Amino acid sequence: MRITATARRVRRALATFAATAALVGAGTVVGASSASAATTWQAMDKVCTSYTDLDGVTSMGQICAEVQKRVTDTGSVTGWRGRVILSPVGGYGMKPTTYHWYTGSPLAQVCTGGCGMKTTAWTSGWSSVQTLGSGPYKVQGEFSNGSSWDLHASWGAWQTAAEKCATYAVGKVCVRYQVRHYRETPQERSLLNYTPAGGGHIIPQSIKVGSVIDGVSTSKTLGLCDPSCTKRTKSYSATVARTTPNPAGTNEYYASGTFKRPNGATSTLKAAITG
Repeated sequence: MRITATARRVRRALATFAATAALVGAGTVVGASSASAATTWQAMDKVCTSYTDLDGVTSMGQICAEVQKRVTDTGSVTGWRGRVILSPVGGYGMKPTTYHWYTGSPLAQVCTGGCGMKTTAWTSGWSSVQTLGSGPYKVQGEFSNGSSWDLHASWGAWQTAAEKCATYAVGKVCVRYQVRHYRETPQERSLLNYTPAGGGHIIPQSIKVGSVIDGVSTSKTLGLCDPSCTKRTKSYSATVARTTPNPAGTNEYYASGTFKRPNGATSTLKAAITG
């Protein structure tokens, strides 16, 4: 399958997250200068998967990937760390090998010099602290039967890949196409943002996130007039998200928003990556 430059840009955007991006649901990422504030490690995400042998029936046990976030006394997030928890059964062995973060960081060994095969319950030490921005933690390894495994935990901050803004007498409206990874799943969303000016208002109608891949269009739309269209006189934002379709040949990924202005005119803004 031919992969265009656009597809490569989308993949890079989904795999790389800004160093100062806000971690969704976890506070605000700050620079290293705030690391001197009192901090605590708090639970963020834990994903556990049970595995069977090649016969699809015989249990080999369970593996968990766990991520914690480092939070200051003011609620800011300054880092993340991950570990793997092995629970083999029935004489099977599990050996973790490497891990990495979806922030452009390189692969690192779970155990310095390499881990041995584990046949009893075992928990790794915590990884080195990740401070380059949020992103999923991926750990991988092998089973004693020769098969391999990998697990993802946590999620990345939404990163803006395309933006379209317009300024009117009633204020500024922006639509952003944003991407992230949620565990191992790439996601995309449309973000509509309105900043009022001069006592004006807009009436949001809908937002959409979509794509056109090799001529096939798919999208997800959120109506903003349920139960009724609301006049927005204060700062306002809305989002709609979905799992990102796989990049293919000729493609476009976009976000759009439609709204009415006080003069009754309907406007649509669209932010897109095309190729």
